[in-house]
Amino acid sequence: MISLKTIVLNGDYGFLDKIETTIKSIIYHNQKVKIYVINPYIPHEWFINLNQYLNQIGSQIVDKKIDPGFLQKLHSRYLHINTSAYGRLFIPKLIKEDKVLYLDCDIVVDSKLDDLFDLKFGKNILYAVGDFYGKYEFDSNGFITNLADIVEYNTGVMLINNKKIREENLADEMIKMAEDPNWPNGDQSVINELFKGRIGQLHPSYNYQIGYEAYGYRGNSHILKGLNLIKNPKIIHYITENKPFNMVSVGSLREKWWHYRRLEWSEIISKYGNFDKSKIKDLSFDGEAFLFTHLAETENIEQLIQKLPNIRFNIAAYTPMAFLLLKLIQYDNVRVFPTIMEKDLDREINEADIYLDINYGPKADEIIERIMKRRVPIFSFDQTKSQNLDYNNYHVFPDNQIDEMAEAIKKVVENI
Repeated sequence: MISLKTIVLNGDYGFLDKIETTIKSIIYHNQKVKIYVINPYIPHEWFINLNQYLNQIGSQIVDKKIDPGFLQKLHSRYLHINTSAYGRLFIPKLIKEDKVLYLDCDIVVDSKLDDLFDLKFGKNILYAVGDFYGKYEFDSNGFITNLADIVEYNTGVMLINNKKIREENLADEMIKMAEDPNWPNGDQSVINELFKGRIGQLHPSYNYQIGYEAYGYRGNSHILKGLNLIKNPKIIHYITENKPFNMVSVGSLREKWWHYRRLEWSEIISKYGNFDKSKIKDLSFDGEAFLFTHLAETENIEQLIQKLPNIRFNIAAYTPMAFLLLKLIQYDNVRVFPTIMEKDLDREINEADIYLDINYGPKADEIIERIMKRRVPIFSFDQTKSQNLDYNNYHVFPDNQIDEMAEAIKKVVENI
């Protein structure tokens, strides 16, 4: 089986069109890619839609939800740093793959990335490009020669040795350091400080920082010199406030960003073969599972969701939901209904094929009674079972028998 190249993006809903533009540029030049998007609030339907295109060429996009409470603890006193940027610090905790390419979402990829993924780490924790703002000397190939003078490596593009960070237990240390709001460049400064001496230099074509071009005309000719040495940038990074998606911007390659922005997904997929429009459709499931809860804590819900991808899990509450439940929408087979309305509650009860009595805390007795009147099977674990419930279609499993419960649910749905 061919391993997928793992790329990670990070952002929030307000940057969704920029994230999608970056993804379009990646896929236009690269197949067999697995793209994670670390985010707190992006609707999962967006991921479902994109995957119906990407899956046709052996690629995929993964919704990786991050607790917004984690990000709120990390903030900078410098206004130019958005709190959402700190999501990349959680890559070692959220992403399982050993080698990961991180990209900011004010970036477009303009080349294949095979050579980049072929790099060996050696002693390095990551590879990056020096921030172009430094006054460097460049060799004839465009590499920075006076490495000792690099003020900071730019962390908008990083090839990360995720395995090594986990082996050395550096993920928690990185996040702890970021709690200090006084780092001048936020998480970029944290990464540079923590991994000092263990950052390998990427060729600047892999992080072509075009936003600095404007500063070259303000007495910083070294910036223009460095930019001019790079004839065919592979990853274009629109750094500084000069973004191509602003109403106006200063600098080159604005049209390059808009080229990728306007591409239709069907056009991109057709580059690699026949685009199958019939695969762009609403999802369907073999059965419907319903869970109503007053608390966010449940027993084994995520494992059941993973083991039963053809069963849709509908989770409801009368109140707003904690992130512990909201994050479950990162799975295709989950819907959540915080502060559920009566008509939606009626529909979910009437359409349920099974009911999950796996929530901790007080039970929704009135809802369970309605489920029982419909003779819907109810499944529970020892830790969460309702006491003294007289119902012959009530099935209780030991807490560690997740597989057994999943198989029992499959059989019920198969016989509907």
